[in-house]
Amino acid sequence: MKNRPLIFITIALAHLLEPVIKLLYFKATTPFSFTTIVSNISQIHTPREIFEFWFLFPLGGLALLGVKKWSYPVFVGVQIYSIYSHMTYEKYTWPYVSEVPFVSSLVLLFVNALIIIYFALPDVRRPFFDRNMRWWETRTRYNLRIPMTFTHSNPEHLFDCDILNISQSGVFINHKGAIEVGSVIHMNINYKEYNITLQGTVMSQHAFEGERGIGVKFRFQNIWENLYMRKIVKNISKDMALIEKAQKKAEKMAA
Repeated sequence: MKNRPLIFITIALAHLLEPVIKLLYFKATTPFSFTTIVSNISQIHTPREIFEFWFLFPLGGLALLGVKKWSYPVFVGVQIYSIYSHMTYEKYTWPYVSEVPFVSSLVLLFVNALIIIYFALPDVRRPFFDRNMRWWETRTRYNLRIPMTFTHSNPEHLFDCDILNISQSGVFINHKGAIEVGSVIHMNINYKEYNITLQGTVMSQHAFEGERGIGVKFRFQNIWENLYMRKIVKNISKDMALIEKAQKKAEKMAA
């Protein structure tokens, strides 16, 4: 959840805790003990009732925290389903066993309507469909020169270059040749005792710290490549921390 918009986190947590909130509300508004309340709830037997009581809103909360393309229709669907279930409520049936739903439930119904309106706003729903808007998913980049080789259209023609910065999602390399954005290259990356061969997609051509080059996004073919690159980047992170610590110590001694 780190760095996600606060309103997303707040709404998502409210959805995840909704079953517990209902239990607390039952306890606060009825003379029954928790044992009796839990016993009554255990009488729920149909799959629909079990889903509506325990899983409906947590499903919406998980979808909201995901902030993916599939999340948006799932989250909004939960709100619409909740409104529908309240509008079709039958007197003296579960879960309220009263003539009308509880006041808190009617408030939730109103809030759900506002949520649907809010998430219909273009700027709010854009992060679900545009990955570039999800700033909290940005990977930490490490500025470190690492020699590497890659091939492009001809697998027998090796290009030598240096990685100038690296993250879990990709690298920037100081290759000055003409490679079109969208091209696929095959990279051989070596760092200490680690070695990996990966595919990558050229995403941009620009300069980094005065050197021209290309930005490449990794194209992992399986989970093992992803995990191995995570291991490499983790070790780079540790080494960079040691270098930074040594630099600070040297600056302190020189001061």
